Amino acid sequence: MKKTEIEHLFRRYYVDMYRRARALLYDEQESEDVVSDIFENLLHADILPPADDERQLKGYLLAAVRNESLKRIRLKSNRERLLGLYAQEKEEGDAGDKEDQLQQLLSIARQQLSEQELHIFHMRFIDDMSYEAIGTELGISRVAVWKHLSHLVKVIKDKTCDL
Repeated sequence: MKKTEIEHLFRRYYVDMYRRARALLYDEQESEDVVSDIFENLLHADILPPADDERQLKGYLLAAVRNESLKRIRLKSNRERLLGLYAQEKEEGDAGDKEDQLQQLLSIARQQLSEQELHIFHMRFIDDMSYEAIGTELGISRVAVWKHLSHLVKVIKDKTCDL
Protein backbone atom coordinates (compact mmCIF):
# COMPACT_ATOMS: atom_id res chain seq x y z
CA MET A 1 0.00 0.00 0.00
CA LYS A 2 1.14 3.49 -0.68
CA LYS A 3 1.91 5.84 2.15
CA THR A 4 -0.94 8.14 1.16
CA GLU A 5 -3.42 5.24 1.28
CA ILE A 6 -2.17 4.30 4.76
CA GLU A 7 -2.55 7.91 5.89
CA HIS A 8 -6.10 7.95 4.56
CA LEU A 9 -6.91 4.71 6.41
CA PHE A 10 -5.31 6.11 9.55
CA ARG A 11 -7.44 9.25 9.48
CA ARG A 12 -10.58 7.30 8.61
CA TYR A 13 -10.36 4.42 11.11
CA TYR A 14 -8.05 5.55 13.90
CA VAL A 15 -10.82 6.52 16.34
CA ASP A 16 -12.72 3.24 15.94
CA MET A 17 -9.53 1.21 16.21
CA TYR A 18 -8.38 3.15 19.26
CA ARG A 19 -11.75 2.63 20.97
CA ARG A 20 -11.57 -1.12 20.33
CA ALA A 21 -8.05 -1.33 21.76
CA ARG A 22 -8.98 0.86 24.74
CA ALA A 23 -12.00 -1.36 25.50
CA LEU A 24 -9.72 -4.41 25.60
CA LEU A 25 -6.59 -2.98 27.21
CA TYR A 26 -7.88 -0.21 29.54
CA ASP A 27 -4.68 1.70 28.85
CA GLU A 28 -4.43 4.81 26.68
CA GLN A 29 -0.75 4.52 25.77
CA GLU A 30 -0.93 0.79 25.08
CA SER A 31 -4.02 1.34 22.91
CA GLU A 32 -2.25 4.03 20.90
CA ASP A 33 0.74 1.72 20.49
CA VAL A 34 -1.47 -1.11 19.21
CA VAL A 35 -3.09 1.05 16.54
CA SER A 36 0.23 2.60 15.53
CA ASP A 37 1.83 -0.83 15.26
CA ILE A 38 -0.93 -2.02 12.95
CA PHE A 39 -0.47 0.92 10.60
CA GLU A 40 3.30 0.56 10.74
CA ASN A 41 2.92 -3.11 9.79
CA LEU A 42 0.62 -2.16 6.92
CA LEU A 43 3.18 0.32 5.69
CA HIS A 44 5.92 -2.32 5.57
CA ALA A 45 3.86 -5.42 4.77
CA ASP A 46 3.53 -7.27 1.51
CA ILE A 47 -0.01 -8.29 2.47
CA LEU A 48 -2.69 -5.76 1.71
CA PRO A 49 -5.98 -5.51 3.55
CA PRO A 50 -9.13 -5.99 1.49
CA ALA A 51 -9.84 -2.59 -0.03
CA ASP A 52 -12.87 -3.56 -2.16
CA ASP A 53 -15.54 -3.09 0.46
CA GLU A 54 -15.41 -0.47 3.23
CA ARG A 55 -17.15 -2.79 5.72
CA GLN A 56 -14.68 -5.53 4.95
CA LEU A 57 -11.73 -3.14 5.35
CA LYS A 58 -13.03 -1.83 8.67
CA GLY A 59 -13.62 -5.40 9.86
CA TYR A 60 -10.07 -6.33 8.89
CA LEU A 61 -8.59 -3.39 10.79
CA LEU A 62 -10.73 -3.98 13.90
CA ALA A 63 -9.83 -7.67 13.87
CA ALA A 64 -6.16 -6.70 13.69
CA VAL A 65 -6.67 -4.45 16.73
CA ARG A 66 -8.38 -7.25 18.62
CA ASN A 67 -5.64 -9.74 17.81
CA GLU A 68 -2.80 -7.37 18.72
CA SER A 69 -4.58 -6.33 21.93
CA LEU A 70 -5.10 -9.95 22.97
CA LYS A 71 -1.44 -10.67 22.26
CA ARG A 72 -0.45 -7.82 24.56
CA ILE A 73 -2.83 -9.05 27.25
CA ARG A 74 -1.14 -12.47 27.10
CA LEU A 75 2.25 -10.77 27.45
CA LYS A 76 0.98 -8.82 30.45
CA SER A 77 -0.30 -11.98 32.06
CA ASN A 78 3.17 -13.48 31.52
CA ARG A 79 4.60 -10.54 33.43
CA GLU A 80 2.14 -11.08 36.27
CA ARG A 81 3.00 -14.78 36.34
CA LEU A 82 6.69 -13.91 36.36
CA LEU A 83 6.22 -11.67 39.37
CA GLY A 84 4.07 -14.32 41.03
CA LEU A 85 6.40 -17.28 40.53
CA TYR A 86 7.50 -17.20 44.14
CA ALA A 87 4.14 -16.12 45.53
CA GLN A 88 3.31 -17.73 48.80
CA GLU A 89 -0.21 -17.93 50.09
CA LYS A 90 -0.13 -15.00 52.47
CA GLU A 91 -2.44 -12.12 53.11
CA GLU A 92 -2.52 -9.52 50.41
CA GLY A 93 -0.87 -6.26 51.17
CA ASP A 94 2.42 -7.69 52.44
CA ALA A 95 4.66 -5.34 50.44
CA GLY A 96 7.86 -6.80 51.89
CA ASP A 97 6.99 -10.23 50.50
CA LYS A 98 6.53 -8.85 46.97
CA GLU A 99 9.86 -7.07 47.25
CA ASP A 100 11.52 -10.34 48.34
CA GLN A 101 9.97 -12.13 45.36
CA LEU A 102 11.22 -9.46 43.02
CA GLN A 103 14.72 -9.69 44.51
CA GLN A 104 14.69 -13.48 44.02
CA LEU A 105 13.67 -13.04 40.38
CA LEU A 106 16.40 -10.47 39.89
CA SER A 107 18.91 -12.86 41.39
CA ILE A 108 17.89 -15.61 38.97
CA ALA A 109 17.92 -13.13 36.09
CA ARG A 110 21.46 -11.98 36.96
CA GLN A 111 22.67 -15.60 36.97
CA GLN A 112 20.89 -16.81 33.84
CA LEU A 113 20.67 -13.89 31.42
CA SER A 114 23.18 -12.15 29.22
CA GLU A 115 24.04 -8.53 30.00
CA GLN A 116 21.75 -7.23 27.24
CA GLU A 117 18.87 -9.50 28.31
CA LEU A 118 19.30 -8.41 31.92
CA HIS A 119 19.22 -4.78 30.81
CA ILE A 120 16.01 -5.39 28.81
CA PHE A 121 14.52 -7.32 31.77
CA HIS A 122 15.24 -4.39 34.07
CA MET A 123 13.86 -1.82 31.63
CA ARG A 124 10.61 -3.73 31.08
CA PHE A 125 9.83 -5.26 34.47
CA ILE A 126 11.49 -2.86 36.89
CA ASP A 127 11.28 0.47 35.05
CA ASP A 128 8.00 -0.58 33.35
CA MET A 129 9.09 0.82 29.98
CA SER A 130 7.10 0.11 26.82
CA TYR A 131 8.51 -2.03 24.02
CA GLU A 132 8.82 1.08 21.88
CA ALA A 133 10.75 2.98 24.56
CA ILE A 134 13.11 0.03 25.09
CA GLY A 135 13.66 -0.34 21.35
CA THR A 136 14.34 3.36 20.95
CA GLU A 137 16.84 3.41 23.80
CA LEU A 138 18.67 0.30 22.56
CA GLY A 139 18.39 1.10 18.87
CA ILE A 140 16.48 -2.10 18.05
CA SER A 141 12.98 -2.79 16.75
CA ARG A 142 9.96 -3.56 18.92
CA VAL A 143 9.94 -7.05 17.45
CA ALA A 144 13.52 -7.57 18.62
CA VAL A 145 12.52 -6.36 22.10
CA TRP A 146 9.60 -8.80 22.09
CA LYS A 147 11.88 -11.67 21.03
CA HIS A 148 14.38 -10.85 23.78
CA LEU A 149 11.62 -10.65 26.38
CA SER A 150 10.03 -13.91 25.24
CA HIS A 151 13.38 -15.64 25.47
CA LEU A 152 14.31 -14.27 28.86
CA VAL A 153 10.89 -15.05 30.36
CA LYS A 154 11.26 -18.63 29.09
CA VAL A 155 14.76 -18.90 30.57
CA ILE A 156 13.61 -17.62 33.95
CA LYS A 157 10.49 -19.78 33.89
CA ASP A 158 12.57 -22.87 33.04
CA LYS A 159 15.05 -22.07 35.80
CA THR A 160 12.34 -21.55 38.42
CA CYS A 161 10.71 -24.85 37.46
CA ASP A 162 14.05 -26.57 38.18
CA LEU A 163 14.15 -25.16 41.71
